Amino acid sequence: MKKVLILFLLCPILVFSQGEAKTQIDWIPLEKAKEYSKKYDGKTLIFFYKEHCPYCEEMKKKTLSDPAIIKMINNNFFAVKIDSRTKDTINYNGIKYSNQQPISDGSTWRHDFYAEVAEYREMVTTPTIALFNNKFEKIAVFPGNHPKELLIRRLKNFVK
Repeated sequence: MKKVLILFLLCPILVFSQGEAKTQIDWIPLEKAKEYSKKYDGKTLIFFYKEHCPYCEEMKKKTLSDPAIIKMINNNFFAVKIDSRTKDTINYNGIKYSNQQPISDGSTWRHDFYAEVAEYREMVTTPTIALFNNKFEKIAVFPGNHPKELLIRRLKNFVK
């Protein structure tokens, strides 16, 4: 009888929690995204931003917090958020990329990986979204602050 009662009490929790909408993008580390992308034949989305960038903050608050964008990204991409001025070493296509500016000088210089993959028509800007296939080859770059409608149109070309 106790088992039936416990099951009866837990049933609404189990049923209703499964349909809960995500309220944020499931950001994961770059190495995990590369691993999952290869293992599950998926695509990786990297959002490059920098601290104190008004366009980056606007895109985070307006576009990347929109439920339709969150659902599209979480359901179709392994999402990574990288500060374009990070000091981390990043491996890409067999090359180790880093930030050439010494840590003692602060963090005002862009990371070489960001400069390599975010370049669009010989320019690099933040924010930028870069997409990669399951072999971690760059397949698209979307520079600049994107409103929801534009980002949805661009991402639709790369969803299953």
